[in-house]
Amino acid sequence: MKWSYRIGSIRGIPIKLHFSFLIILLIFIWIFAVNDIRIKTLGIIIGFGGMNISTWLKYLLGAIASVLFFSTILFHELSHSFVARHYGTKIRSITLFVLGGVAQMEAIPRDPGKEAKISAAGPAFSMGIGIISYVIYYIFGPVSLTAPVATFKDATLLVVSIIAFYNVLLGLFNLIPAFPMDGGRILRALFATRMSYIEATKRAVAVGESFAFALGIFGLLTLNVFLLFIAIFIYFGASAEEKATIISVTLEGVKARDVMTAVPNVVSVPPDMTLNQLVDVMFRTKHIGYPVQEEQSSPVLGVITFGDVRQIPASKRDTTRVEEVMNREVISIGADTDASDALKLMSSKNIGRLIVMEDGQMVGIISRTDLMRAVQFR
Repeated sequence: MKWSYRIGSIRGIPIKLHFSFLIILLIFIWIFAVNDIRIKTLGIIIGFGGMNISTWLKYLLGAIASVLFFSTILFHELSHSFVARHYGTKIRSITLFVLGGVAQMEAIPRDPGKEAKISAAGPAFSMGIGIISYVIYYIFGPVSLTAPVATFKDATLLVVSIIAFYNVLLGLFNLIPAFPMDGGRILRALFATRMSYIEATKRAVAVGESFAFALGIFGLLTLNVFLLFIAIFIYFGASAEEKATIISVTLEGVKARDVMTAVPNVVSVPPDMTLNQLVDVMFRTKHIGYPVQEEQSSPVLGVITFGDVRQIPASKRDTTRVEEVMNREVISIGADTDASDALKLMSSKNIGRLIVMEDGQMVGIISRTDLMRAVQFR
């Protein structure tokens, strides 16, 4: 995820913070510091606004509660990751951002039992820590806000109540049977025991989109912007999951060599070509990215794309050569690499094409368009 920064690792899993995380962290600190929300049915209080303490201390307690809560979100994602790694799935990283956290995995196993266990691990942790925290609050509570001076015990119990309430809420929210929540994946796993993986995905997506539509209507009727936002998030998340699954399953068994443009049909450009000459080549060949070589049998020196050309003013393109603006980092794959892995690499690197190599020589080039065409034809 762009604009994410690594802050450490846990058991070999890189932990990252997206810059948007700071926004939500500050919002939660403010909410906890100024609010005094009393949930009578549960007998708990959310926030430090009602405590008889100084304002700076309320914000300090709000910061402590916020950091602890987001730490439980991190462990929610770690729960998914540890179970997934147990089944052989590689975890690239965990990122905390404005909407919570996300564990980036190479691929979720398509075995229904494994997918269900991986998906259920996060909500199980959140519900567990929430229930345990509530039990602690129930045993040592209630909080007394009428005393002239707030006690350390009161402050601690309010932190515990926040951890309890928001983790139970997080667990329940993630069990909503709609992608991209964990409940959507659990639902797909249940469907997949009786039908194909693609059909199970389509059924689960249909349930999720129906839920999002109903939630959106309710949000409109009640003028609740938050519910509308959640409905939109669920709807587009479900649609994206369906597309990604169809592509991934359709490309199973397809190798890079099956869909690549092979040498000698690859169009390459020399490093001393001017950008204006390159633009002429682009119009003639209808491509927007090219490997850079002295000649077809020589090593690949880099890759140049239409995006690279656009960064140079039109007035300078007649004197600027390809080698001056090309990307010298050549990202390549082997000819026997799975096509689905090639697509994942393109997505993670945010590029449109990969050089296909064998024994140190370029044997072809594969683009995102090649992969999408393969999906359409299968």
